[in-house]
Amino acid sequence: MKSPLYHINRSLSLKLCLGILLCVVVVFTLSLGFLYERSRLLVKNEAVAHAEHLLENISLRVTNYLDEVEVATNNIEWLVMDNLQPDSLINYAYRVVEQNPNINGCSITMEPDFFPQYGRNFSVYSLRDHDSIETVYERPYNYYEKVWYKTPRERNEDCWVDPYNDFNEGTLSSPVMIASYCKPLKNEHGDFIGVIATDLSIKCLTQTISAEKPFPNAYYMMLGEGGHYFVHPDRLKLVKESIFSSVDAQKHQDIITLGHEMISGKKGNMRVNIDGESYIVVYRPLKGTQWSIAVVCPENEISYSYSQMMYFLVPILIIGVLLMLVVCWKIIKHFIRPLDQLAQQSRYITDGHYDKKLPPSTREDVVGDLQNSFISMQQAINEHITNIKRVNEETEQRNNELQSANTLIEDADRRKASFIHDVSIQIRTPLNIIAGFMQVLRETFSVLPEGEIASFTEMMKQNTATIHRMANMIFDVSRLDPLQKLDLSKEVAIFPVVHEAIVTFEEKDTQEVVDLNFTTELADDYTVHTNRLYLLRILRELLLNAKKFTSDKKVNFTVEVKDAMLRFIVEDIGKGIAQAEREHVFVPFVKLDSFSEGLGLGLGLAQHNAHLLGGQLLLDSTFTEGSRFILEIPNS
Repeated sequence: MKSPLYHINRSLSLKLCLGILLCVVVVFTLSLGFLYERSRLLVKNEAVAHAEHLLENISLRVTNYLDEVEVATNNIEWLVMDNLQPDSLINYAYRVVEQNPNINGCSITMEPDFFPQYGRNFSVYSLRDHDSIETVYERPYNYYEKVWYKTPRERNEDCWVDPYNDFNEGTLSSPVMIASYCKPLKNEHGDFIGVIATDLSIKCLTQTISAEKPFPNAYYMMLGEGGHYFVHPDRLKLVKESIFSSVDAQKHQDIITLGHEMISGKKGNMRVNIDGESYIVVYRPLKGTQWSIAVVCPENEISYSYSQMMYFLVPILIIGVLLMLVVCWKIIKHFIRPLDQLAQQSRYITDGHYDKKLPPSTREDVVGDLQNSFISMQQAINEHITNIKRVNEETEQRNNELQSANTLIEDADRRKASFIHDVSIQIRTPLNIIAGFMQVLRETFSVLPEGEIASFTEMMKQNTATIHRMANMIFDVSRLDPLQKLDLSKEVAIFPVVHEAIVTFEEKDTQEVVDLNFTTELADDYTVHTNRLYLLRILRELLLNAKKFTSDKKVNFTVEVKDAMLRFIVEDIGKGIAQAEREHVFVPFVKLDSFSEGLGLGLGLAQHNAHLLGGQLLLDSTFTEGSRFILEIPNS
């Protein structure tokens, strides 16, 4: 069983299909990958923006709670300072808690011996317990070292202190963790005399923050001074641990960096790795405090819906590529089928099977022309070979009587064999060039400069034109009919025909530039009754032939009227045609120079066409500096 690589190497259609498909797949994959990455980034940015917006709303809500505590504390301060009486203070503490449902408790604590009748310590405390409020004179304990008293005393300013556990043995204590807004009390001399501490329940704050999450598994956290947690889903980390102490600094530099960003009061977002999973953390400071709040979002949930799309996109892409492969292969195979048939038939002819017939092509392009011309040529060759065999059989029986005829037949056989050889070479060479450049373009198209691609394309175009011209010649030779008649009744303008022939001359590529010197005394609108197509074919053949053999880089072209004939004179300066070879110039299938381009059909066809136009084509034997051909047609 032969490998797939063998079949690919043997199939031009499959090679073209795979080459085209490879280019399409590469471009399509790169484009799709770019769009996927851009879309994923947009989805991520949109999710982060949503988290930031939600965090901003939560932050405003928390700030409102904090502002409510601060306003309540500030509003009670002036009453306290105007009525520094024990009974008044206990009423004020009760009023703060009663009038503000979000406040957990309020204490008013005075400096030692401020009220001597109550001893060294004096502190009143109101605590909310569900729907009831309990207000007491606190029993003596060392509250001067408590954070809610010591911090504002040392700072000498209003401040929020980090959450703490307020349990004190034998006193009224909050059963939950609290954060306190502490305001120092000062007399008219500016001396510190006590502290108003208003408490906010951390449990209530956590419930408020966690009420709305951007993603199902997202969570919130709050950091106090030093990076200590006081809002976090893991209750074991609260207060006792900080963001710095809960991780290994060597392995989690990203979390350490996040902690420094948050405690320094900065705002933004950061990608971190927590317990082996990637998270996007959006953070911002809380106004009026040294705290920072953040929402932690799993990155896989941010891009979940977009990632799911890949399960549909990849199968669709694979199916599309397979369908494209099948369609391309069918289309390309259809278009190059005539070339495959032509190559197969060439192999049959090379093996000597001249009678193998090809189906005629209905295509109207150059491939169709080539195939049909090849069929006609094959039939003509088959007929010639058949005739030769018959003549050879007769020659064997009549050797003595038909010796001269046998010589002519052998000569014809040599010319036809030479013609077959020339056809093979002249067609194979441009086909090889075209196939070679097609392979180069297919394999290196994406890296070739535009100029080189244009050069390859022009070379392929010229060789295609060469094949087309030879095919037309072969086709015309196969249709030669001595009884053929042309319609010569139409009036034809001479100068457009001449101009078109000159354009063909100038477009013909040669190793050296050849100039055309055109002269005439005829009027621009000069006309004759003839056949335009056949006249153009003759002029093209004469000009191209002169350009091929001139050695002086110049061809002279003259149009004139002499007697009743319109004459077209084409001459080139070069080695000319030897006297012994001039009688073979117009003989079909004869090439005077076996190394030159062509099939030996051009001048013979040109002379035949001149006779169809009612004129003649002559080689001027008096011109010795090169070759001069004269075409004469009736001037009527």
